[in-house]
Formats: sequence, C-alpha cells, structure tokens
Amino acid sequence: MFNVIIADLEESHTLGIKSYIDSNFLQLKIKNTFSNEKEFYKYIKNNTVDLIIMEVRFLGIEFFKKMSEISSLYKDTKFIVYGSMSDMDYLEKSLEIGAISYTIRPVRPLDLAKCLNSYLDYMKAKETLKKEEKMLDMEYIQNFKLFEDKFLSVLIKESVFDKEEIKSSFEYFDIHIPSPYTVALFRIDSFRKYIINKSQKEKHLIIFKILKIINSNITNAKAFINLFNEVVVILGGENDLDTLLDEMINIKQTIKEETDILVSCGIGRTYEEPDKIHTSFLEANAALRYRCIVGYNSVISIEYVETENTFTANYPYERERLLVYTAVIGEYEYCLKLLDEIFSQINLYKHKFENILPQIIMSILISINRNAFEQGLKIKPINKFFDTSKVLSLKNTNEAYEFLKDNLKVFCSYINDFRKNIEDKAFEKAIEYIKQNFVKNISYKSLGRQLNYNIKYFKRIFEERTGQHIDDYIARIRIDKAKELILETNLTDDLIALKIGYDDVNVFRHTFKKLEGILAGDFRYIKKDLKK
Repeated sequence: MFNVIIADLEESHTLGIKSYIDSNFLQLKIKNTFSNEKEFYKYIKNNTVDLIIMEVRFLGIEFFKKMSEISSLYKDTKFIVYGSMSDMDYLEKSLEIGAISYTIRPVRPLDLAKCLNSYLDYMKAKETLKKEEKMLDMEYIQNFKLFEDKFLSVLIKESVFDKEEIKSSFEYFDIHIPSPYTVALFRIDSFRKYIINKSQKEKHLIIFKILKIINSNITNAKAFINLFNEVVVILGGENDLDTLLDEMINIKQTIKEETDILVSCGIGRTYEEPDKIHTSFLEANAALRYRCIVGYNSVISIEYVETENTFTANYPYERERLLVYTAVIGEYEYCLKLLDEIFSQINLYKHKFENILPQIIMSILISINRNAFEQGLKIKPINKFFDTSKVLSLKNTNEAYEFLKDNLKVFCSYINDFRKNIEDKAFEKAIEYIKQNFVKNISYKSLGRQLNYNIKYFKRIFEERTGQHIDDYIARIRIDKAKELILETNLTDDLIALKIGYDDVNVFRHTFKKLEGILAGDFRYIKKDLKK
C-alpha cells in the first residue's frame, strides 16, 4: 500500500482524482487532499508520503525550486504532475526533479491511469532491484574469500596498488602481516606427471591439503592458493634468512610426510614497504628457476643464487605493458609520463641496464607492433616509425629515452590520423543510415547493432561531431521532413506524424513547437498564406 496525497488549488479537481483512484487503484491509499500550500507543507513535514499528485501551478512561480527541495528532503517521494498545454515545458522539466509522469488538464481517467501505472511499475522495479541488491550482498558475503584471494593474486603479480591501498585492503580483509615482508613460493615438483591419473577433484584436493599444512606451520603470514600446483606465502616481521630457510625446509618435509608429495620453495628478498611484495614474489619465482641446477625438492633463496641481480624483479613490466597499449591508442602525452616512470626505474640500476638497452627497446617496439596488429590496425611496418637500425647504436639510457620519445610522437600522430579516418567513415555511414531510416525508432543501441559499432565508442563520435544526442538529431530530420509535407501536401497532422515516425500526434506537435517555436497548425496557415 502506497500513501498518496493530492494537491490542486481547485478542490473539485482533487476530489475527482481521489474518487477515481479510490475506485480503481486499491494499491494506493489517499491520505489527504490539499488546496492550500501551507497545509500541504505542514502535512508532508510530519507524515510519510510515497506519491504526490500535483497541479503544476499549485506551488506558485517557484514551482521547480520548491519541488526540488521536497525531492531532496524526501528522496523516496515521487510526483505525478498535470497542467494545461501551455505548461508543457514545466511538465517535461518536472521529470528531471522527481516526477514519474505527467498529463494534461483536464485530467482524463485514461491518462491518469497511465500515469498511476507508470508509478506502480516504477515501484515494482525498485522493489525488485532492492531484492536483487540484497541477494547480491548476501552472495558477496558468501564469496568474500574469493575476493580476498583475488586481491592477493593481483598484489603479487602486478604492481598496481600503492602502499596505502594495500594497507587498507589488508585491514578490510582482516589480514594481519607485520612489516617487513618476504614472499615464499611453494610449487609441486613434476606436477604434470603427478596428476596424470588424478580426477579434477583429486587435483584440487592436493593443493588444498598443502595449503592447510602450510597454514598450520606459519605465524604472522598469509598463505593462499595461486595456481593448482602453487601456494604463495606472504611472511611478515623480522626474519633472519637462515631461520627462514629452516622454517621453509620443515614445512617442505612435513608436506612430504603427510601427503607423499615433493615440493620446492623459492624465497624472495625482504622489503619494508607492502608495495614491494610484488617484487619479492618475482624474486621467489626467479629463485625456483634454479631447481634445474640445485635440484628438485629444494628450498632456494634468491639471495644465494642471484646475489648481485636486483634489477630483473624491479624492472617496471607493468608500466611497459601500459606504454605499449597507450602508444597503440595514440595518447602521446600519457606515453611521455610512462616513459619517465620506466626510465626513472631503469636509472636506479643504470650500470646493469645499459648492457641490455637495445634488447629492452626492441622488445618494446615488437610489443607495439604486435598489439597494433591484434587491434586490427593495418599500419605500416614498425621500422617506418622507429628506425630499428639505430637501436643497436644506443649507448646510454638518455639516448634510449630520446629515441623512444621522438619516435613515439611520430607513431602516435599517425595512429590518431588513422583512427580519425576510421571514425569519419563510421560517422558518414551512420548519418546515411539515419537519413534513409529516420521513421524507424533508432537509438545508439539499435544503430550499433545494425552497423556493428561499439555503442559507447559510436555515441562519443556522434555527439562530438554533431553536438547533439541522436534523439535530437533525428527529431530535427523528422521536423524538416514534416515542414516539407505541410507545404507540399494537404495531409493532416495525424498523417504527417505517422509518415515521419511519430505514433502520437501530440508528441509530433510538441516537438514541432519546441524546434520551430511555432505550432504546426500555425506554420501551415502562415506559410500557405505567404505562398498565396
């Protein structure tokens, strides 16, 4: 049951509306009717109101301001407004500030029923949405662990979180790991051979058992399944490396005793800040590569196998990947920002990176070329933009930076021209389609499906080029066609409306007046008189 009040300066109008609702809409309870503004305000301040049915002039010349204030104070309260044809602009604008629907005075039962059904449909949809949100919230709670694992998985693989975000996420997921941080990585040896005769369930249970063993043997740490054959452990607190090695060896041996599974463990370096957990993971992963030398069923620390190598895990792979993507979409200014970030990191290990600068630059160029191909950009060979013959002669990081900076500018400029040409063709094709099919109900969505365009992409292009929403653009075409029909034929407004795509003649008349500043009938008589 929804509480309704009716407000109109003429009491006879409110009584007529009340009588119709009482007889035909049992879901709506008329709590009161008002013909006095002060009494109206006094009531809504002290009572819950779901729907206000109101004559557009009831609140006086400050109608919009007062209606906005009511909507702001009582966010769940909705309006149905009505007025004369001359109030049409007010009625339409009321939809922006809380009105569900509007109708024309005198209020006919059929029109009132449409408005009331619109309100009931809205409330039904709102209730459905509430139920869906409640269910979604329950599902989120049930799957909370999944989101925690996803956060941890992203944390170790990509340097996309800053320190504060990591700390707040630890707090949100109730993860207590004191700094400094070290990552240990347990991986099942010869996993493919081990699971040959195992079912999917058995394969999953293997890594789950290993996780439980690790969790029962660690403190101040967080362990989670990263892959079917891999458990990652983020260890916290001051840990002497030899002590840490002993702890990981004990865990490894416990896993062998309880599951008869052989695992190896890689250990990264220790870092004070949480945003370096990603780096420690990469180092633990690199340490495990030495299993082929040290032997399987081993615990290997990066500190022992790569004592000098500190730059591999610190290279900004994520920034490089983003640079490649940014270049292919032609965003040169952002390319420069990313270049600065990449080279600031490279310069920290300058003496080591300068030996492999040509390989780094060529890797970036190849990635740009491949990414462009994957996006369907039929561009020229990459050496037309980047003189690859000069790459091998780059002597230092400054030369490498300047080489990329200058050539990326040329490349991005070409990409932007190339994409603009594609956009021009897409826009021309769309305009041609609209001109030939303007009588149809065309929207961004239907046009996107018809011409195989991405809807958001096309919407941006269309509104940038025309300065209009597609509905306004089509309305102008329709009204221009209507003007032709008015001048060249004796068709009535109803037939003209149907011929240009409007099912409702009132919508046609309103649109005509809005765009031309004159009624269609007046336009007909004025123009034809001038013609005579």
